[in-house]
Amino acid sequence: MIGPLGTANHEIREAERRDRERRRARLTEPRRLTDQLLGRLEELNLDGVPIVPGSYDPGLAEIRSHLVGWPGIGTRLLQRLHSGTRTAELIETVFTIQEVIAPSVLPAGAVIFEEPDLV
Repeated sequence: MIGPLGTANHEIREAERRDRERRRARLTEPRRLTDQLLGRLEELNLDGVPIVPGSYDPGLAEIRSHLVGWPGIGTRLLQRLHSGTRTAELIETVFTIQEVIAPSVLPAGAVIFEEPDLV
């Protein structure tokens, strides 16, 4: 049988686990949503739809709600997430947001593309 101290320790560990999961979700959800949006926007672009339709507003609002207060994401950038925008422009905005929320991390001096040695 678990005593009061064991129960308290278990409750503390559970609270810490839930907190870690909440923080992880806060970090991953905007990336998941922006990836999903990019897929839909690219389909619009391929279909020749020049302007993002109003049906995208609920998804755009959800993304905005996740990004309010995010370091590096200003109000102006969030205001660009709306329907009625040129499709290509909204795609660029979403790419910009992704660069802020999930930047590529390369070690200093890393070479992205290497030329093969010619012998």
